[in-house]
Amino acid sequence: MLMADWKKKTGEGLKTVKEKAEGIAFNVEKLVKIARRKRDIMRIQRRTQKLYSEIGEYVYGECAMERPLTSEAPFLKEKVSLISQMKVDIQKIEAEIEEVRKIQPPKTGEKTQPELGEVDSKDIQS
Repeated sequence: MLMADWKKKTGEGLKTVKEKAEGIAFNVEKLVKIARRKRDIMRIQRRTQKLYSEIGEYVYGECAMERPLTSEAPFLKEKVSLISQMKVDIQKIEAEIEEVRKIQPPKTGEKTQPELGEVDSKDIQS
């Protein structure tokens, strides 16, 4: 009788440890996915800062040469368009991060993984 109780308690203990470990693994994986997407946002922000610098250099050069400055210049239109698209990409990634944060660990026995949305980190220019 003592051995049967010991085996039962050990089995229950192992089951509890396994469930806790699965929960921890799920949360770690979720945090890793969020960190990767935040890294993607930082890459986009760095690229955006470079574009702002390029625009500033262009504007300074035009002013230094006393040329009229217009927002219709092809160089400026291209850079502003790129920045606008990058802002949209950042918003999409932030929405994905919020969705990943909302995902709850699977119930015991279920195996589902949090999935990220449409913008893939490979699509981001670094």
